[in-house]
Amino acid sequence: MMHQLRERWTQLAPRERTVLSVGGVVILTSLLFVLVVDPLLATMERLDRQAAKKHRESVELTTLGADYASKRARLANAEKRMPATDAGFSLLAFIEEAANTAHVRERIAGMQPQVQALAQGYQETAVDLRLDGVQLPDLMALLLAFEQAPYELQVRHLQVRPKFDNPVNLDATVRVVSYAKG
Repeated sequence: MMHQLRERWTQLAPRERTVLSVGGVVILTSLLFVLVVDPLLATMERLDRQAAKKHRESVELTTLGADYASKRARLANAEKRMPATDAGFSLLAFIEEAANTAHVRERIAGMQPQVQALAQGYQETAVDLRLDGVQLPDLMALLLAFEQAPYELQVRHLQVRPKFDNPVNLDATVRVVSYAKG
């Protein structure tokens, strides 16, 4: 078979040999590209995408780690200011004392406590405090007493309305929340 191909090759004109040689080179180059180069380029592109994705995930993981550490530090700081469940801290008694200090105890229209157990051994105590006819400086003094409490207190809700008959006096509703670790 090779002998027949050589005979045919020698019988071809020089121009035909050149055309067949160029065609063979083009076919070999095309096969080399399709079978070797193109799969390599596709693999390199896929690996580049995966590397970029892994880099983004690594940056996101680093950010999440820093965020977690920050929140963990905030939790530890908050837990330092939390009373233990059996520490004897009473939110109602503290609010009453703070109201007495701020000279608004006689303006208390009602206090409604609510205790709720939370996950991981935490306990939330909330008190809804209604004040009737209080003046703004006295209300501010009460809020300052909440802010300067020895334990972590939060004012979750504050609603202030002026009285219609005397706008200097205010009706206020305050929801104060305390947490304890059990």
